[in-house]
Amino acid sequence: MIEKKSVLFVSFAGVLLFFISAFSKEIGICPPYDYSYCSDVSNQLAELLIPFFVLLILVLGVYWAREGIYQSWFRFARWAIPLALLIIFITPEYGGGLFNPIQKGSVAFALTALFFIISVLIILIKYFRLKY
Repeated sequence: MIEKKSVLFVSFAGVLLFFISAFSKEIGICPPYDYSYCSDVSNQLAELLIPFFVLLILVLGVYWAREGIYQSWFRFARWAIPLALLIIFITPEYGGGLFNPIQKGSVAFALTALFFIISVLIILIKYFRLKY
């Protein structure tokens, strides 16, 4: 089982990488004067890293909880986050109209919300089972 500190570090690094890629023009990584391949790649990377915000919030929530709560949540998170990242990665950037209305941003938001809801349910169920 991966320690809480390691998961906290990975989630913090993911959020930091999100901000670096989302503000790549302002930081000076990509040229600020026009829309380039660099800014396109960095925007796609930022959309891919959206689930790390929820991961950081949840890790901070279970960091001081009992070990059993963390282990139950981590058994779910260790496969849900990579699966969400894979689905977000293979989703097209823009939808194709009526027959393909799915966009990368909406998929990232939906999977992040679903991960958060399921995680909170797992944490609460485990908390009340250990408490009573």
